[in-house]
Amino acid sequence: MTIENVLSILGLFGLGGVFGTYLRIIWERKTHALLKKQEFKDTRYKCLIMLMYTVLDFEKRGAGLKEFGRNFRSREDVLDELKAEWYNAILFASDEALKSIYTFISQPSAASFKRAALAMREDLWGGKTSASLESLEF
Repeated sequence: MTIENVLSILGLFGLGGVFGTYLRIIWERKTHALLKKQEFKDTRYKCLIMLMYTVLDFEKRGAGLKEFGRNFRSREDVLDELKAEWYNAILFASDEALKSIYTFISQPSAASFKRAALAMREDLWGGKTSASLESLEF
């Protein structure tokens, strides 16, 4: 093996290493961005769930939100907050989640709450879920 061949092989390893490092950096950045997006959606959906749950029984659950710095005086205040969260959700929520949250805001009920929760769950975890409205009954 000549010196030129050895230098060529070493050069290929060097370029391959640089190229591999470049691809790894791109992959890590993309993965990090997807994780941040998922964490954001998770946080926002948890907020929506708690607000919707409070709307269903404001007298019982409204006071519990005070410990999180949320001092709602009425059920309508919570619905107004839900509307603001819905507008925020336009940026990240799936179409189905947006529709089901809108339906809950328009017609709050246990059934519309469960539909919205299932839509958010599907959006968070990517696809259909085996849970049904009936399986979410106490």
